[in-house]
Amino acid sequence: MKKQSVAQGTMILVLAGLVTKVLGMVNRVIVTRLLGEDGIGIYMLMAPTLMLLTTFSSIGLPIAIPTLISRANERQKKILSVSLIIAMISSLMVSIILFFVAKPLANDLLKDPRTYLPLISIGPLLFLVSLSTIMKAYFQGEQNMVPSAISTLIEQIVRIVICIYFINWLLPYGIVYAVVGTIWASIAGEFASILILLFLFMKHLHQNHRGATLKPVRLSPQNFKDVLAISLPATGSRLIGSFSHFLEPIIVVQCLFKIGYQSEVSAKLYGAVAGFALPMVLMPSFIPNAVTQAIVPPISQAYASKRYDRIHYHLNNAFQLSFLPSGIYTVLLMVFPVELMNLLFASSTGANYLIIMAPVFLLLYFQAPLTSTLQAIDEATKAMNTTLISSIIKIMMMIVLLPIPNLNIYGLVIAVLFNVVFVTVWHYLLVRKYIGYHLNLNAVINAVLIIGITFLLGSYLKSTIIFSPNTLLNMIIICFIMGIAYLFLVIVCGLFPKDKMVDTLRSK
Repeated sequence: MKKQSVAQGTMILVLAGLVTKVLGMVNRVIVTRLLGEDGIGIYMLMAPTLMLLTTFSSIGLPIAIPTLISRANERQKKILSVSLIIAMISSLMVSIILFFVAKPLANDLLKDPRTYLPLISIGPLLFLVSLSTIMKAYFQGEQNMVPSAISTLIEQIVRIVICIYFINWLLPYGIVYAVVGTIWASIAGEFASILILLFLFMKHLHQNHRGATLKPVRLSPQNFKDVLAISLPATGSRLIGSFSHFLEPIIVVQCLFKIGYQSEVSAKLYGAVAGFALPMVLMPSFIPNAVTQAIVPPISQAYASKRYDRIHYHLNNAFQLSFLPSGIYTVLLMVFPVELMNLLFASSTGANYLIIMAPVFLLLYFQAPLTSTLQAIDEATKAMNTTLISSIIKIMMMIVLLPIPNLNIYGLVIAVLFNVVFVTVWHYLLVRKYIGYHLNLNAVINAVLIIGITFLLGSYLKSTIIFSPNTLLNMIIICFIMGIAYLFLVIVCGLFPKDKMVDTLRSK
């Protein structure tokens, strides 16, 4: 089975991430248009529960498998068999528990009985997600990113096609059944992904890493200890974010219920923030993710040799690469919030939240390189502690702000924005403490000026000049002018990354 270098693997993941993000956005647009505000509200109420249960079902196996595969140990031949058994047991247990708690969760915590059927429908999905992540983790341990990329693309395509069919088929029976149809589409997508992964595994069976096998033969307690020793601690760190996200819709509906909001209204309000506004501001998130994948190895190597100047160099490159696309995207969201919402979702729902969230979420694209730097310099625990503290503060802010009648759902928006600012600033202070990194104040001031000038230009053009009677064409022309101005300012201010990404990849 052919392996790739780190640079090759990174580029494969970058391209796959880009295509997957586009397909995922296409799927979200289709689902949003078909389900409407009510359906999206129901789906977003139960989505955090799916994320939390998936974390429990996989129990850190995606992290444990690549680690164990990379070790020269005879016991690792049975890693897939052990992992599959653990996944089957954990998924079955979680599904059984879900079956009994789904009704009180829907009626008492989420205060929306409509979420009951979607909740009990995710049982089969848990096992399939665990199985696909296990297979992808195996190939990651093999340093072969192609199967993961192919299977992810196939999964998205199947999900989109099946989703359109199921929603149109079930929508006449009610919005709840249509939401269940989206879950069935996810099941079909995961199943298709597994088939591709199994085919590629069996095709290269004789070339697999040290004879890895799927046969559950002669397994000893030590085989399970090998896996659980890594997977269980890894689960703890993932549970922080998943559990915080799980509590989010529960706190929202409970707090809004206290000030007189019915469950249907609460679901719409939460769906407007979590289902419309957040996906818009997070759309370019694959860019910093790809950048951080590229800089982690060289930063780790530089830290081992105490070359802090090289770490500063790579971190500055990451900031410039993250700012170039995210800066102009943020300005576009601020200038055309309603137009972009209508273009993608055929609804302006969430546009008022988008205006507030977009400029603050720009920090998120700088947070990713900082967090990855902490992981690369063996300070991942500090990053996890920051996540825990920020999650607790976020929950407390929601409990305090949401019941205020004049704020209501804006209490959630404020808490989310504070969480982004807190984690970014705290991670910067930690990086500054451990490697002596200092932000380039001139670059920060230039970046703020670039965004401000581009925003003012866009607002002026939008309000005073009509290039075309066609609204969409007029918006495209204004966006083009803004893009040219933005790029010119970036180059003049010396913030264009030039060929530094190539240097970063070569340095690895």
